[in-house]
Amino acid sequence: MQIKLLPPRFARPLPLLAAALFFVLLTTVTRLHNGAFLPASILPGSQPKAADKTQDEPGKPQRPAPNRAPVAPGQCTPELDFLRRTELDLSDSILYSRRCIKPHPVKDFDRSKVTNISQPLFAHTTAVNLTDCTVHAPIPCDVLPLNVPFPYPEQDYKHLLFGIASNYERTRDSLPAFAHWMSDTGALLLGIVVDAEEEKDGRTIRHDLAALEQEYAAAGVNASFIAPTLKKHPMTGEPDSRTEHHHFMLIRDLLQRSGPGTKWIGVLDDDTFFPSIYNLDQELQRHDHTQSLWLGALSDNFNSLKNWGYMAYGGAGAFLSVPLARELEPHLETCIVETTVDTGDGILRDCVYTHTHTKLTLVAHMYQHDMHGDMSGFYESGIRPLSVHHWKSWYHEPVPEMAAVGGICGDCFLARWRFGDDTLLANGYSVARYAPGVLDAIDLGRMESTWDWPGHEYDFSFAPRRDKLGKEQKKSYHLKDVVVSDKGALTQVYVYKGDWEKGERDEVVELVWGSN
Repeated sequence: MQIKLLPPRFARPLPLLAAALFFVLLTTVTRLHNGAFLPASILPGSQPKAADKTQDEPGKPQRPAPNRAPVAPGQCTPELDFLRRTELDLSDSILYSRRCIKPHPVKDFDRSKVTNISQPLFAHTTAVNLTDCTVHAPIPCDVLPLNVPFPYPEQDYKHLLFGIASNYERTRDSLPAFAHWMSDTGALLLGIVVDAEEEKDGRTIRHDLAALEQEYAAAGVNASFIAPTLKKHPMTGEPDSRTEHHHFMLIRDLLQRSGPGTKWIGVLDDDTFFPSIYNLDQELQRHDHTQSLWLGALSDNFNSLKNWGYMAYGGAGAFLSVPLARELEPHLETCIVETTVDTGDGILRDCVYTHTHTKLTLVAHMYQHDMHGDMSGFYESGIRPLSVHHWKSWYHEPVPEMAAVGGICGDCFLARWRFGDDTLLANGYSVARYAPGVLDAIDLGRMESTWDWPGHEYDFSFAPRRDKLGKEQKKSYHLKDVVVSDKGALTQVYVYKGDWEKGERDEVVELVWGSN
């Protein structure tokens, strides 16, 4: 970094100049975990909390809490009783619509196109009082036949090993997400619990890792959790508690659990999410696992590349063939000492480039998501992600629930259907109703730039794009939860939060996907 001396008339006292230089250096080396530099409006080192679309704007009066008095047994149907839950935070009076979708699997389903349906999605709307489940008319569920992809085939994935390094509470909280794509697959998840033993209030706390394994096993996930194997920093000899170092050392622990049938080792963040392990495996099969290969994706934000370099960004997922892992294993401690970027993915990058001849092989549709705020433009674009990241930190979306529809219709997650002249379903994410003429006027092949600060740094990853629509142009019902019946049908609950100050009611759209 070149530093220009200030002319005399702009000279400042030496302590202030030193402080300024220190601040510049600090902001140069400070990085959010596996993320990008933030705009100047965000203090260095702070992690912004993504806006929750369901919350009122700051400074606005809070709307009254729902009145959920107890009701007599059987007074509410199971569907309405589910909507009364405080977690959904629905107004006492809602507008409610349902459609029962009858999926027809077809071989020639084109996932890349918007399927046009001439009839409207909203066939009936019923006013419902959730305080006592009062309805003025029966709530119909008109059948809607839809062509969809075939369900994913059942198969074994014992050739895949996955690893994470995280603390105990985050590992427990991550179970639903891992269960979505790992349950009953035969793949192994190895977790290093960095605080397996910790000192707190003068006493030693040892978390029960065996019990944690049992929780995962009950959800069908083959998981093994261990305390950190790296006890001391390789150079200083001091206790090493850095999660990033344990994240990198996963390579050795995963190798020890590999076998003759192991093909790929995945080093993940605890919030790396794969909508489908089948689609992931199909992509991995395109690469020769017998060679020394390093697979991954760049950040989708070019500012991250300028600041942190060309590497597999860890939140999107990094995959190593067993031959590459074996090349790296003898050098792991040395790589921690020698690294130029002291993060898990940065250490891996430096280690691969210093001690092997392997170069990064880019994998499309794995997303680091160095983005904040409203991600509807991404999820409504018809995109087919292999992985997503930052979904419970830099923005908030219920991705395990969103992707659950794949259990019914395979590669239909985020597939798009247009109904009539005003409604677009991005399956699993939203139902959007557009003002008259808007849907015909926009190019659905361009991603809507809805997230915070959508500058040119995203052009290389998401262009062509279009401007964000205003609230008067588009009314969105976002997925809030899913329910799976005993018979295998899946109900998606999409919610539009009304402006209570204007007297608007919340609106609920339920799509009931029948099992095959």
